[in-house]
Amino acid sequence: MTLYDQLKPEIKDKLEESYKEYKTVGFIFEKLKQTNYYSELKVDDIRSICTFGDVWHYDLTQSDLLYGDWLTNK
Repeated sequence: MTLYDQLKPEIKDKLEESYKEYKTVGFIFEKLKQTNYYSELKVDDIRSICTFGDVWHYDLTQSDLLYGDWLTNK
């Protein structure tokens, strides 16, 4: 199961909403569809997901950023 399949619905909705205005968001979807583990994401990928998924990264703990629990349903 890919990260895209496990993505929290509220983040997926925000990414889809952002895609309507910024077609370049499509690369985030492709990355998530090709990735099985959070640890495979690069810092830039995480930053882009936060930006276009409307996730305020200051609200994330260090543990959230390390393990990705903020991004997926477990």
